[in-house]
Amino acid sequence: MNSEYRISLDAAELISTGAELLNGRSINSHARTLGGRLNDLGIRIRRDTTVPDDFDDMVDALNGAIERVDLIFLTGGLGPTEDDVTRDAVAHVLGRNVVMDDASLKFVRERYQQYGRTLNAPGERQALIVDGAEPLINRVGVAPGERIETENKVLFLLPGPPRELLAVLEDHVLPWLKEKKRDIPESPSESIFLVCGLGESNLVNLFETHGFPPRGIAVAYGASAGRVELRLSSKGAAEPGILDQARSRIRSLLGSNIVAEERVELEEVIGRLLKDRRATLSTAESCTGGMLGDRITSVSGSSSYYRGGIIAYDNHMKTQWLGVSKDVIEKDGAVSGEVARQMAIGVRERFGTDFGMGITGIAGPGGGTKEKPAGLVYIACSDEHCAIAKRFHFPGGRELVREWSCVTAMDMLRRMMVEDDLAESIG
Repeated sequence: MNSEYRISLDAAELISTGAELLNGRSINSHARTLGGRLNDLGIRIRRDTTVPDDFDDMVDALNGAIERVDLIFLTGGLGPTEDDVTRDAVAHVLGRNVVMDDASLKFVRERYQQYGRTLNAPGERQALIVDGAEPLINRVGVAPGERIETENKVLFLLPGPPRELLAVLEDHVLPWLKEKKRDIPESPSESIFLVCGLGESNLVNLFETHGFPPRGIAVAYGASAGRVELRLSSKGAAEPGILDQARSRIRSLLGSNIVAEERVELEEVIGRLLKDRRATLSTAESCTGGMLGDRITSVSGSSSYYRGGIIAYDNHMKTQWLGVSKDVIEKDGAVSGEVARQMAIGVRERFGTDFGMGITGIAGPGGGTKEKPAGLVYIACSDEHCAIAKRFHFPGGRELVREWSCVTAMDMLRRMMVEDDLAESIG
């Protein structure tokens, strides 16, 4: 910890660059990634500004941020294309040049060789940095990040792709901030709870009924398909231990609806549970079309517990590959609880896994009927002892219904494992 460091590291601003973040092609997750990790260090993001790949817009945003805070993060615009002008905009504002960094160029060459590609002039641009910047090696990409220090400001230039941003953040930015920051909180001033099975309004009603939160605690809600993130924070001069008491109260009120006490994706949670049990999983999907398998395999190391899946849109595929009864399909239709149950059993048996999941439903508005409307989904989980199928009616269009289905399926699997563990511990 450097007690002589005079630049304020209590507040920061984020400038995200990229037309794809403004025209709907990409979801901007930078503030979530950065905000959560900076908050643990007692650094709050005061403003998040998103601008297109435009030199003048970047210069305007950066000049405004410099007037307000000492710590600034810029994401994106470090690649090889002509519209990657973040370095140029930063250099202009700081009155510096953009120069080729020999060490970064060597790294870029080596990375291209690893990819089996020939480095050309546009590729070499990724080794350009603002004069005087400290390059930050990008272990999962090519273009390095940069740390730029002036007399009274610190700027971090980070890659735009989420995986690359996170790698540079964890490898370089956070360690540097921990070294320089004088007042990292000894204990967190807020807590995160990931909740499934209860909607936002259900949680509000439950808390109001039980007189929660207590004085000195604020509750914030972040709802998305199938899940709610609760954030508890202590306000002002709260009583010592009040946050610990609030956490205990939340656990008592929500029980098994609490998925995790951290900012984490549900697929990571079920991955941990499967690893802990040394269990394996397979999936059978109809209306989700592989989205569930994609979510599960997005977790590093998922090959140790996920054997694979079958996408069975056609009824013949359901009977041929998953062993679903033709009689059941003719009687109840492909969108039914029994079909989902047999899909979960069939895929578990075919892949020889400990758990199987089956999803069948009507995601799009064009396929619904009065008896089986769009958004109707049946989800089943199976283990060696039983197979449970449940009926759901999810809101929204096709993609939202598919997302709800995947999140709900993973939560059903989580509950099956957690409740089984609980039964074993009691029995």
